[in-house]
Amino acid sequence: MNRRLAHLAIRRLELLEKIEGQRADLADISRHLQKPLAIADAGLKAVRYIYNHPALVSGGVTALLTWRKKGLFGLVKHGWRLLLLYPSAIFLGLKYLSSSNCAPAEERNPEFL
Repeated sequence: MNRRLAHLAIRRLELLEKIEGQRADLADISRHLQKPLAIADAGLKAVRYIYNHPALVSGGVTALLTWRKKGLFGLVKHGWRLLLLYPSAIFLGLKYLSSSNCAPAEERNPEFL
């Protein structure tokens, strides 16, 4: 029985050394993947932000499209044309702003339920 326990102890030490080598290899691989995974994480955060704030994003895109050529003075001078040039973006932003400000009927009038 002692011989068997000695063999198991030796086998255990060999496995622990193998595990230590595998951990070192895994740490080396994870160091190489740290930058690409950080970029992918930033991309996921951007997608979640766009998904959670569509009115802000569409308003920002509309503002950039109108401000790109004429600057702030051109925006003031010809601002009335915005409704004709970019109506879908403006109304899309208004749609999401109005839907986020309104509460469901259950929350507005609880005594009528």
